[in-house]
Amino acid sequence: MREINQTEIAAVSGAGLTEFRGNVNTALAQVSAKFDTTLDALAETSVIGEKIGLSYKAFGLSIVQGYLSSFSNFLTKLAA
Repeated sequence: MREINQTEIAAVSGAGLTEFRGNVNTALAQVSAKFDTTLDALAETSVIGEKIGLSYKAFGLSIVQGYLSSFSNFLTKLAA
């Protein structure tokens, strides 16, 4: 029989949920900031190749932002 460590106990009991939710919210803030700077760069550039690349980047960041926001809301409801 193997010994159960504290990380496994916290994962099963939900003890680390608040910290995990905080980390998700931190990631969401970082993605949002990156999205905003990408949109600013997209507005400033006039080179078509850069516009295409930044558009793809903005699109991807938008999707990630939506997923993280939904996941954060789910974790908030789960913790309540």
